[in-house]
Amino acid sequence: MNGKYKQYIFGWLAVACLMLLSGAVMAQQEGETPESMTPEQAAMMEAWTEAMTPGPEHERLAEAAGEWQAEVKWWMEPGSEPSVSESSVTRSMSLEGRVLVEEWQGEMMGQPFIGHGRTGYDNVTGKYWSTWTDNMSTGLMMFEGRYDAETGKYTFTGSYTDPMSGDVVESRSVSWSDESGREIMEMYETRGGREIKTMEMTLVRR
Repeated sequence: MNGKYKQYIFGWLAVACLMLLSGAVMAQQEGETPESMTPEQAAMMEAWTEAMTPGPEHERLAEAAGEWQAEVKWWMEPGSEPSVSESSVTRSMSLEGRVLVEEWQGEMMGQPFIGHGRTGYDNVTGKYWSTWTDNMSTGLMMFEGRYDAETGKYTFTGSYTDPMSGDVVESRSVSWSDESGREIMEMYETRGGREIKTMEMTLVRR
């Protein structure tokens, strides 16, 4: 089965599920109780309600909404002096409290920098997800993550394609807030079988 055919099938399956869900919602709005629904309608209503309802994970993401100032350090080689740049960051919750959106504007390597990120939590998989794109690339970076309640840290893993070598580079980021309210994120890449720190970001509320 080729990729285009898979997308076609998956697209129609998604439409079918939404149509069935809409039917269940309409039935409930027209006065039908869960007892009067078919077992399939009731099960679908329950599953989709759980999948779509924002929870404590989304509330935790919403705590990062607001205006921030970011200092970004990055290393071209391990042990070298880092390059430093600054950006202003605006974060807000979208989709009725389901997704944290962030807009970055600043400079990097003497050029204007614009970045766009989205972070959410998938109730179905029980995992966080994040996407990133900016004007330094035409690609999309995607990450999957978890939150450790004991340490108060988020850990995300993903990959991107190196534009010079064409190789896929594995990436890991760890972020947390310190006692002063600053947010700190460290990024690492695996190259030649060794993980190295490539970036550090410190965000302070404005």
